[in-house]
Amino acid sequence: MFNKKVFLDYASTTPVDKKVFNKMKKFFCAEFANAQSIHTEGVKNKKVLNESRERVARLLQVKEKEIIFTAGGTESINLALAGFAKKVLRDFKEKDLKEKPHIITTNIEHVAVLETLKSLEENGFEVTYLKVDENGFVKSQQVQKSLKSSTVLVTVMLANNEIGTIFPIRDISRVIHKFKKENKIDKNNYPYLHTDASQAPNYLDVNINRLGVDMMSLDGSKIYGPKGIGCLVRKNYVEIEPIIYGGHQEFGLRAGTENLPLIYGFSIALEKTLEISNSEKDRLSKLQKYFINEIQNNFSNASVNGSIKDRLPNNVNICFRGINAEFAVIQLDQLGISCAAMTACRNMTEVSSSYVTSAIDSKCGASSLRFSMGRSTSKKDIDKLLKALSKIIK
Repeated sequence: MFNKKVFLDYASTTPVDKKVFNKMKKFFCAEFANAQSIHTEGVKNKKVLNESRERVARLLQVKEKEIIFTAGGTESINLALAGFAKKVLRDFKEKDLKEKPHIITTNIEHVAVLETLKSLEENGFEVTYLKVDENGFVKSQQVQKSLKSSTVLVTVMLANNEIGTIFPIRDISRVIHKFKKENKIDKNNYPYLHTDASQAPNYLDVNINRLGVDMMSLDGSKIYGPKGIGCLVRKNYVEIEPIIYGGHQEFGLRAGTENLPLIYGFSIALEKTLEISNSEKDRLSKLQKYFINEIQNNFSNASVNGSIKDRLPNNVNICFRGINAEFAVIQLDQLGISCAAMTACRNMTEVSSSYVTSAIDSKCGASSLRFSMGRSTSKKDIDKLLKALSKIIK
């Protein structure tokens, strides 16, 4: 069915790369042993597990012990935030600190971040939500003004999943390090910087040393790897506690039998993604420019949500003022186009508009469509989309 349609919802998920799938297949049936078993089959799979971790660590230029495999981006975010929060609360209690531990974030983070922080607020944390400007940005100066003695964490996504905004993570990192220096705080002590980089590896640098972050969350389903796998990259000096209990897998931080097929698939998907990221960025940037120009020239009621310049090259989020975005998605679906009105992670029974586009322009929350391109997207696909839009947008 997908082969007959134009699929423009790659920000929600990507297909598993065929080469990745073919390489990981054997671990589902033929080579299925538990990597913690000491028999021959288990030892063999333990080697594959270690090699997969080594591959991810090499690609991201971190130590192997700094890679924690999880069941996806959402769990990675939860482990980073909630796992860190448990350690912080213990520290504050031991030091008899009376003030609430403080976290800084933005108002357009992924729902996995926002809902986790909501839970932390209910359990003794103070959270500052920085408002984005009309282009969907927060500035490092906003972070600077919000830092205080009780701040333990700043969590800002690398790139937004709905409007594609690329955040100034390096600048935010510099602000945090300057704050530490001015307040004589050890560079390996908090406040730390966490980034949700789930949307980033296809097109952006995700080297945490160059970004200057202390923790980073990744998701296999966004990089042409299998669903249900991700990882938390955590610098060794950042202490966190597990949020899932059982065995002592993943250095005691994530209990449960390692899902070897998915871990292996994730590692080789990440490898291919980083290999072709520059060429894909260039290719899709041209398609993006063409698409936006056509929209601006042919649809008078349309405007681009977010910055045209500083955004992911596969993302085009358009506000068509006055339309019902959910109905438009259904109409486009019937015309052979798959797109989105908001992130697929939001509960459609609870919300009928995008909190991200609403944060930029309140009149666009229920009238915006997200088109996210992928490796198979061509100019022919964009032309078919433009033709379909001309039929439903009056």
